[in-house]
Amino acid sequence: MKLKRVIYELFEIDFGSLAGQSDSESHEIDREIYLEFETGEKFYFSWCNEPVQYCIGFKPERFNASEPDHTIDVSNWEVWRVLIGQEIGFIFTDDSHQILELKGQSSSAYLSSQESGVWLTDVLHISKKLPIFGN
Repeated sequence: MKLKRVIYELFEIDFGSLAGQSDSESHEIDREIYLEFETGEKFYFSWCNEPVQYCIGFKPERFNASEPDHTIDVSNWEVWRVLIGQEIGFIFTDDSHQILELKGQSSSAYLSSQESGVWLTDVLHISKKLPIFGN
């Protein structure tokens, strides 16, 4: 599936904390994101509780049933811009689903369940570089 765009669905607190982050190689949010593909298909990504408490999950519908406070298109942000137009695969790098690689043909982005380097949290960490679980 070719990636068309990346959307962040945010709580109010996330919206303020992301100001000026478009050129950063990593950032964190408390809610969820979705990837939209050229076929129109969408997948939502967030922290979840399976297979372990505080891990990364994805599914075709929202994790959070309520409407987001803010929705922003981040397709041109540093972490995502190279992946737009590429075929994307979803690859968990560990059995506890702490890190999910969104693998394109020439680059990747990583989603992990950590906050400021502390693992197993209810925060979605988004980065260009592969995080090392436990570090």
